[in-house]
Amino acid sequence: MKFKRDLVKYVRDKAKSQYKKGSECFICGKTDELDFHHFYGLTELLETWLRTKNITIENEQDILDIREQFIDENRDKVYTKTVTLCHQHHLRLHSIYGKRPKLIHAEKQERWVEKMRTKKYGMV
Repeated sequence: MKFKRDLVKYVRDKAKSQYKKGSECFICGKTDELDFHHFYGLTELLETWLRTKNITIENEQDILDIREQFIDENRDKVYTKTVTLCHQHHLRLHSIYGKRPKLIHAEKQERWVEKMRTKKYGMV
């Protein structure tokens, strides 16, 4: 079945009011052109969750019915395992890990962000 929107957008609509987007890039401190990055990409996370639960989405109501359960079961990955980055650092991260990074690369992405911040600020 064709949908007007990607399934993940229905989830993002429900979740985004609780995102804790920072006011500056975690790496460089830039305060404009900020992006919110999920280390566990929502598209990959949702597709894996649907497969694991053996859930088939056939219409818009199906995704609306399960999105809250998905968010509840993945709360940490949806809300905590995130970072605010300037657009340039966000693009750089995706140039390294791909447009849709695999879930197994979430911790590597977190380490990369920390490493870049350490290089920028000389912090440990």
